Amino acid sequence: VRTILLLYLAWISLDKAPNLGGWGNRRLRRYLATFRIWRVWAEFFPVTLVKTAELDPTKPYLFAYHPHGITAIGAGAVFGCDGAGFSSTFPGVDVHLMTLKPFFWVPFVREWFMANGIAACSQRSCLSILRDSGSICLIIGGAAESLDAHPGKLDL
Repeated sequence: VRTILLLYLAWISLDKAPNLGGWGNRRLRRYLATFRIWRVWAEFFPVTLVKTAELDPTKPYLFAYHPHGITAIGAGAVFGCDGAGFSSTFPGVDVHLMTLKPFFWVPFVREWFMANGIAACSQRSCLSILRDSGSICLIIGGAAESLDAHPGKLDL
């Protein structure tokens, strides 16, 4: 077990996939996005997606998500797992949710994130995704701003 753990930790430190946009397996991402639990998750909080414009699926886009609470559940439900129906609302637009690099040091969480198209937020990763005609969603703000999120109140 110790050997497997050491090999896994070596893999984490050498693997560049989180900095290049995660795993490029769109079929796996679409399959994981169909899990009913994501729809239930979006309905529980409740998270809704409102379409205000048509988006050309051949172009890359930069989405900004703000304000958010400590865990950015809304961004995860819309862009991280398709719980709010992003893929049916904007067919063909491939969005990668960007998150903090330290999450990719957490064993097995990093694999789950990359399987769902979530990538480490860095200039290199963002440019890599945008060059491949993908889109990205940045969660704007930091720890201090996340504490300003309160239900029914908009504090910017």
